[in-house]
Amino acid sequence: MSKISSIKPQKRPNRFNIFLDDKFAFGVNADLIVEENLKVGKDLDEKTINRIIKKEDFTKLFDSSLKYLGIRTRSEKELWQYLAKKISRIQNIKFHEASQSLIIPRIVKKLKSIGYLDDLEFAKWLIASRNRQAKGSRIIKIELIKKGIAPQIIEKLISELPQQKDQAKKALEKKIKLWQKLPRQKFKEKVYRYLASRGFDWEDIKEAFAFFTKSG
Repeated sequence: MSKISSIKPQKRPNRFNIFLDDKFAFGVNADLIVEENLKVGKDLDEKTINRIIKKEDFTKLFDSSLKYLGIRTRSEKELWQYLAKKISRIQNIKFHEASQSLIIPRIVKKLKSIGYLDDLEFAKWLIASRNRQAKGSRIIKIELIKKGIAPQIIEKLISELPQQKDQAKKALEKKIKLWQKLPRQKFKEKVYRYLASRGFDWEDIKEAFAFFTKSG
């Protein structure tokens, strides 16, 4: 059993340091002080201390997740990796050992329940972004796989992409003025290499090349 010997404010707003038997024990936010009725002179057993620390760690990680998701939409895999890195820097070994099997799933579940984490919506956002950049289906699919999107979601959304031959033409529009005076073979090499690097298939590249050759 340990006794709260003092509660001191941190420099950050609404944050406090808890000292047990005149030694720093842990930091908490103001809400948790009220929730747990923490006050000088109160005795805390090890079970209660561990529960408070886990609550505080959950709150900090959840708040960090909201900030991370506020920058841009993320996939579930991205959030999991972000939280795993955050946890790896936490010095509490007991928490660290149990975190990824207990804490992260709880955070992910809560974020999904309030609509802050949705792999389908993330995939739609990513595809819309890559379509504006005139990227091909192959490179989009690879990116979605890396982000941990489920195969059934990927296949459905890839099947709904705009005509790839039109996207390939769109991708070439800004390059044509730079390359149109090149010898035909050099022009062809530039076109094929560029469109392949942007994820377009051979047939779509071939059609885009033919289109600009005829129109030129």
